[in-house]
This record gives sequence, structure tokens and C-alpha cells, in this order.
Amino acid sequence: MKFWIKKENDADPDVEWKDSYILTLNRDSGSTIYSGLPSIWYHLGCQKMVPIYEDLFVIGLSVFALDKRIARNLFSDSWTRQIEVSIPVLEMNKWHNCEAQWNKILSFLTGDEWKISFRQAMTEYGTHKNKNRIYIDLSGCDCVSLFSGGLDSYCGAIKLLQEGHSPVLVGHNEYPKLRYIQERFCNNFNECYPSQKSLFLGFTAGARTPFRLEGERLRKSENTSRGRSLLFLCAAISVAGIMGEQIPVYIPENGFIGLNVALTNSRKGSCSTRTTHPYFLNSLNKLIASVGIQNRIFNFFAFKTKREIVNLVSGTEAFKQGYKDTISCSHPCVSRYNRVGSRDYPVNCGFCYPCIIRKGSLQDVELETDDILKASEFLKTQADRDKSADLFAVLSSIHRYKGLSEKDIERLICCTGKLEHDEIQCFKRVYRQGMDDLIEYFSKDSDMEAYM
Repeated sequence: MKFWIKKENDADPDVEWKDSYILTLNRDSGSTIYSGLPSIWYHLGCQKMVPIYEDLFVIGLSVFALDKRIARNLFSDSWTRQIEVSIPVLEMNKWHNCEAQWNKILSFLTGDEWKISFRQAMTEYGTHKNKNRIYIDLSGCDCVSLFSGGLDSYCGAIKLLQEGHSPVLVGHNEYPKLRYIQERFCNNFNECYPSQKSLFLGFTAGARTPFRLEGERLRKSENTSRGRSLLFLCAAISVAGIMGEQIPVYIPENGFIGLNVALTNSRKGSCSTRTTHPYFLNSLNKLIASVGIQNRIFNFFAFKTKREIVNLVSGTEAFKQGYKDTISCSHPCVSRYNRVGSRDYPVNCGFCYPCIIRKGSLQDVELETDDILKASEFLKTQADRDKSADLFAVLSSIHRYKGLSEKDIERLICCTGKLEHDEIQCFKRVYRQGMDDLIEYFSKDSDMEAYM
């Protein structure tokens, strides 16, 4: 399936691309792809964005849009998509030798077959005609950290502040109420660390249905969104570039989820995100360095479990003030798993995979008190069993884990993606500790014995 990303004033697809679906990338309300990030660049003092950073964000935004709008069930195996796309870039001389690298990285990230080609862009995306009189002051900030509003990114921000840093926290506003939570967290940080500075920058992004020149539109959409992390990183790198060429970008996520060993054999593809897998992050670092971007991406939680991360900062006032309100759920806007269906979103459902890992990570601190059923109670009725696929998969992975040898664990880890020998050894410890944390958590509920 072929796609043509069209900036303002670009020509229509040529003969080779005449059967492509078109996604427009303009600053007007009718654009197929849209984002609020250029306005943030503007408020940070950039009347015109540095071209290589604009290009990187355009690439990330294009991948995000395609990932959202191309349904996997349109293809023969209902998973692997064949995506061919032409993307306009300003620094064509720097990007034209990177297509093969991009194809390899994106195939690993999303599980699809990518064929990217670049062409010369005729128009900038992030340029404003007039100087801005209202500036967001970045002075005093020394790093950028991705900030989803989840427990890991919350602990990551606290770790940076504890070490004396002043982070710019960059988050994607997937739904309106999330921004309020993220801003409240940032205000808490500034109260708890008055001698430093925290600044939250939230941006929007989305995509409408692609169309062909004759008016035909691509039907359906996709909800797996495995390419979303690339958008986050490209946005964060662009902000870091405004701050300085050497400003680092942090993506705090525990190694147990970052590695994401498939819970069952049937989940090796569709449910295994690769957002912070070392292979993906290392490959992306090498790619952006090859085009002259010096800002580096780091995950300082890569070899820690979520429980270890929590315990690292759980004694701080900042953690105590806000950890209960962090959102780790894979579907925070859906209240169907909660006993009280009318609860305001966002909430943690308690039984999706990220929520289960979250519960296990918090067992050394005072747990939230809410109306979510205990796992053993949730599993008692057949009606609830239909809603607990992740919970059963986790229990299945625990049964498998109890019979694994060191070699078996090493094979599971190697199946997630290419890793160096030292990384494999580190992840073996993380995997064992993460599974032991889950076993300990479930063992505290005596009614779970029948399922263990």
C-alpha cells in the first residue's frame, strides 16, 4: 500500500506514485496530519525551526499517522502491513542515504514491512512569519525527559530532580484530562524542589483518513499504535535541539516492560511493544547521529524492574504526593473493568498487563484504595473471565517461568530482538526479578493459590 505525504505547495504524486493515498501536512485546519508542536517551537523562540530537526519530526509524525490510519486487518495475515511512503524533507542531502536504516528500525518497531523514500520539500512546516512576543522560558533547564503521566516517567522525573537536574518534561496529550494531570505533577515537582526548575510541554498530534486524488478514502483505522513512541522521541529531540546540541533526552521505562518478553507464544507479535527495547533506541541514536543530530536518547531505568524504580524514589515527598494519580493503564478512558462504571476517566483498570505490573511494583508502599476488584474475586465469574485476557496471560507466563532453565530464559530474551552479550546477562536478572515480583504480589492473596 502506497502513501504520499504532501506538504503545502508540494506537487501532486508523479506517475510512479499515482495510485498512492495522500496525507496532507499543512498548518491549516483541513490538514490530514496535524500537530500542535510547531506552536511550541514558536513559543520557545523559534520563528523558523532548524531544518534537520523539523525533518525528524515530520518523519516521526508521518509514521505515527500511517500507523494509526492503516488497519492491519486489510492485509493477508491481519498483522504485517506493507507500507511504501514518500516523505518530503528539507535536508534531502542528509536523509537520502538513510532509507534502509529507517526501514529496518520501523520494521522492528511496528512489525511491518516498510519502504521509505525521501524527496525534496518545497515548504517548511514549522515556520512563522512574525516574531512571537510570548516566550516559554527554558533558561535553567538542562535536559529533556518524556513524561506520559505514568508511574515510570513520574519516577524518572523525580530521579532527575533528586540528582540536581532541571528537566523539561515533554508529553503527548492523547486526551484532554491527561494534560491537567501532567501539569499538576509538574507543579508538585516545583513545590518539592524549589531550587530547581521543572517545565511541562504537552503537544497534540493526530491523523485523519487518507484519500486518493479521485476522492476515494482509505477505510478503517488501527488501534495498536506501536509507532507512537517514535513520535514522542522525535518531538522530545526537537525540543532538546532548541535548548542545545548536547542536551540529552531521557525516556524512563523499566527494563521488564522495555524488554517485553511475550507472555505466551500467541502474543509474540501483536501484544509485544518495542518502545524502549535497547536495539530500537541504539539504532535510532545511530541514525540521527548520521545526519548530524548530536542529542542522545537514554533510558536510565533499562536494567531495573518497576518495583526497583518505585523503591528508588518512594521515600521522597514528590512521590508520596502524586504516585496514586499516575496512569499506567493501556486503556485509561474505558471504565468497563471498574466496579463503578460511571467513574471519571482516566483511571487504572487494574487488570490490563501494565496495570498488573504497576500493582506488583507498589507492594512495598501504601497501595491505592479504590473500588477495583481483587484479582481472585475478578476471576470467579465467567463473565469477568472474558475481560481478563491479560491477567490469564500473566498467570500462564508465571507457570512457564517456574519451569525455565537459565538457557530457556536466555532464549526468551534473545527472541525480543538483537542484544549484546552483556545486555542479555543484565536482562536475565531483570526478567527473573520481575517475574518473582509478580509471584510475590499474587501470593499475598490467598485465594489466588488455585490459579498459581
